[in-house]
Formats: sequence, structure tokens, C-alpha cells
Amino acid sequence: MTIKYIDKTSINTFCSYEQLKKFIGKICIWNFTFMRSAITGKLIEVTNDYMLIEMRDGRTMCAKLACINGFAMTKKQRVAAV
Repeated sequence: MTIKYIDKTSINTFCSYEQLKKFIGKICIWNFTFMRSAITGKLIEVTNDYMLIEMRDGRTMCAKLACINGFAMTKKQRVAAV
């Protein structure tokens, strides 16, 4: 029998701060525990506790890392206007 020890600094074992840092500035599809359907948005900021996502209409959403059920990067990334 194998015993797994959970790191108490990371609440969510699905994704951590270090893993999400790679997706800053990328548009992803996010699936959260508190929403019925997935949303699409650009990851703006990630801390040890929460993250900020900019949605298509310009609003920002704050969510705890523990609320993430899953996410995937979109194939086509929008290019910002110059």
C-alpha cells in the first residue's frame, strides 16, 4: 500500500501556481466548480491563492485556485490590436 502525502501549501493538486504561470497572457477555456458552463478568458495574474481572468467583454474575474475543475488553451490565440 502506498501512502501519498499532500503538500499543505498547495490546496488544489490539479494545478498549482507554478503550473499556471506558464499560461499568463494566453486565452484558455476555464471550467470552475461554481459555474455551470465553461468560460473563455485570458489569464492576467496568478498568485498562490487566486487568479485574475479577463473575459471577452473586458470584465475581469477573480477565482481561487481551488475552484478549478479543468482548463485548456485555445488553438487560435487572438492577436491584440496595435
